[in-house]
Amino acid sequence: MQKCRAPIPILLIAGVLVILEASRADAAVPRQPDSRIVNGREAAEGQFPYQLSLRRQTVHICGASILSSNWAITAAHCIDGHEQQPREFTLRQGSVKRTSGGSVQPVKAIYKHPAYDRADMNFDVALLRTADGALSLPLGKVAPIQLPTVGEAISDSMPAVVSGWGHMSTSNPVLSPVLKSTTVLTVNQEKCHNDLRHHGGVTEAMFCAAARNTDACQGDSGGPISAQGTLIGIVSWGVGCADPYYPGVYTRLAHPTIRRWIRLLTKL
Repeated sequence: MQKCRAPIPILLIAGVLVILEASRADAAVPRQPDSRIVNGREAAEGQFPYQLSLRRQTVHICGASILSSNWAITAAHCIDGHEQQPREFTLRQGSVKRTSGGSVQPVKAIYKHPAYDRADMNFDVALLRTADGALSLPLGKVAPIQLPTVGEAISDSMPAVVSGWGHMSTSNPVLSPVLKSTTVLTVNQEKCHNDLRHHGGVTEAMFCAAARNTDACQGDSGGPISAQGTLIGIVSWGVGCADPYYPGVYTRLAHPTIRRWIRLLTKL
């Protein structure tokens, strides 16, 4: 069977992705943008003050994270092909509810990483610029999250938290109305590459995380994965869901090519 590595595109009209169950056989399975937290915990108001809902024409399509009062970060595949139409996108901040609460801010400009490759999801990161001061609210409901330093290592089996409004179960592909989160463990890079060798493996601009129970799965595309108060990655792609044999794959924000690009544009 010829191998297909192109990710299935985001269904922008419905705002969701239908994730197919992956076979553990050697047959190739396409890389698919991740869009769900399965059996996660509901978040309390203010628990994830950096979490954003990225919306296209008022419909939630991806997660994002606040970096400063006028910069947010998401996955490149969330905006791929539409980076010249920032007016199509808005960001909901300051609410754990997907469709209400907080405030909605327009996106003024979109910057996709110049090395992003939609075929293998490498360098899957994009920056969103808003008006100055737009990403801020009183009462501590909105706050930026810290970025890693250039080249900062990710240790094996490190607990990390991923959050999003994604699908609530593999059999019920419906977006969660309330923000959910779950804890996963980072996976050794060599093991990660080996586990996903039939699906193209991973690059140094990616890392994996997983957990050995059905509560653990990836968050929605573009959303945050954090550890000890630092945004270590962005939800990027995966094979199947909540499957310890196929860990979720995240964009590694400490990768020098990514981190220096972020600093160049944002000064952060």
